[in-house]
Amino acid sequence: MDGRRIHFNKQATRWLGVWLDSQLTLKEHHGVRMKKARNAQNGLRRLAGQVGLSPENCRKVQAACVQAAALFGSELWWKGDGVQGTIGRQEDIQKLVNQEARSTLGAFWTTNQGALSLESGLRPATVQLDNRLRRFALRVASLPRGARPEN
Repeated sequence: MDGRRIHFNKQATRWLGVWLDSQLTLKEHHGVRMKKARNAQNGLRRLAGQVGLSPENCRKVQAACVQAAALFGSELWWKGDGVQGTIGRQEDIQKLVNQEARSTLGAFWTTNQGALSLESGLRPATVQLDNRLRRFALRVASLPRGARPEN
């Protein structure tokens, strides 16, 4: 590419922040991003416990750090709710959002999830993924004619 050689691993190769595997399933990328999101969430949980953030500020920090880490590159693999190959990944992100809601409000593990999501103000995973995909499509559509990827 542009006179440079790009080495490709059979398992996964990192290119422009995205982990590409030989089948282009992006499973490795999703796993790496979820690990980074969990690490960020654990660090924020400790920080929020020490500093004593309000639930509103905790939600903002969770969205800025944890969700950004988990959803980076999701536009590449998310094809919509219920599509084969995306269901398990969407469930992983929803579990992360549920944990964010618990830590935002300081609730017990047995607290009703519906009440938690309502009180925390965090959007469900499918809504966040659909919104990111919609924004990506708008960005691509607004590119100049020669810069758009052709089908």
